Amino acid sequence: MEINNVKELRTSIRQLEEQTEEQKEKLVKQFHDTYNSMKPINILKNSLNKVVHSPDVVEKIVNTGMGVGLSLLTNRLVIGKSAGVARKLFGTAMELGLANIVARKAAPVKLGALNILSKIFRKKSKTVS
Repeated sequence: MEINNVKELRTSIRQLEEQTEEQKEKLVKQFHDTYNSMKPINILKNSLNKVVHSPDVVEKIVNTGMGVGLSLLTNRLVIGKSAGVARKLFGTAMELGLANIVARKAAPVKLGALNILSKIFRKKSKTVS
């Protein structure tokens, strides 16, 4: 841009000052955004958000939880509140085995569990005579 007189010079200076102010505001905003994103709590939130919204991770967590829950339930049923050493060892081995099976074959276990629960909680039809 070629400046030929004082009026054009002042106009150009004013435009450059406005442009400088806009750039300064953008820079300050970017600094605050970067500063906030680097806070430990925000880093943790973002990381957890990524984990929660990842279908593979959620599926693995659900499968593991199912395996552990089922194995603990079985352990309680086999061992009970008090038992001997042999019974505790058997219960622990059974618990680990079930957790491993459920973690590897979660889909069939889910279907079986849902089938059993639907039979248990199925509404009984009343026969009218």
